[in-house]
Amino acid sequence: MAELPSAGHLNPYWIFSEHMKSALKQSAAGMVAAGSYLSLIALQPAWHALLPAPMGARNWLLGLLAALPLLLPLAGLLKGSLRSMTWAGYIVMLYLVIGIMEAWSNPPQRAPALVQTLLVVVFVGSLLVFSRSQPRQ
Repeated sequence: MAELPSAGHLNPYWIFSEHMKSALKQSAAGMVAAGSYLSLIALQPAWHALLPAPMGARNWLLGLLAALPLLLPLAGLLKGSLRSMTWAGYIVMLYLVIGIMEAWSNPPQRAPALVQTLLVVVFVGSLLVFSRSQPRQ
């Protein structure tokens, strides 16, 4: 909790100190990153195993294999580890390429491919905000 300023140093924005602004930005960006990453994990089995034939393959093995690489940095990402988030950012680039390729070349799978692309863009954007708010080591 922030201490109240003395009357001689009264600043109307004292509650929004630089540290507090950074912490709010960091937690919001971290939550958006985690949410979009978890949604990307959930999308893989939904897209490949649950959607009917023109939009999906109806193949559980493919759905689980598609989600497997995303599970590697998950524990560190949920803890807010910048290193894990960075590695997750590298991994999701593959899903960005796949999403763009499927949206471009496979019209029946365009909707889930664009959702995947959007989730990757949101994750990378929130990762950039999160990493900028981290103290340099």
